[in-house]
Amino acid sequence: MVSKCANPLCSAPFLTLRKGRLIVLHLRQPLLEGTFAKADVKDFEPFWLCEECCDRFTLLVKPGRECVCIPRPPATGEYTRSEPLTIGSEL
Repeated sequence: MVSKCANPLCSAPFLTLRKGRLIVLHLRQPLLEGTFAKADVKDFEPFWLCEECCDRFTLLVKPGRECVCIPRPPATGEYTRSEPLTIGSEL
């Protein structure tokens, strides 16, 4: 269940779907590289980025079912790589 923004540095509470962006991620590991078994509802997890964070961040699934919050690429097409923020970690 979604209760707050997925950005670990933001504490905005989830109150409505009208503001922000709800993102449902497939967290299941492939059985073999490039393949997936039949998806089950338990393999998907919802995340929400608040109105302010969804303009600046996006979410990425890393190996091991780890979801991280990363900066969105700039509108110019240039992407400055930075360390991802791990969801649920203490900074």
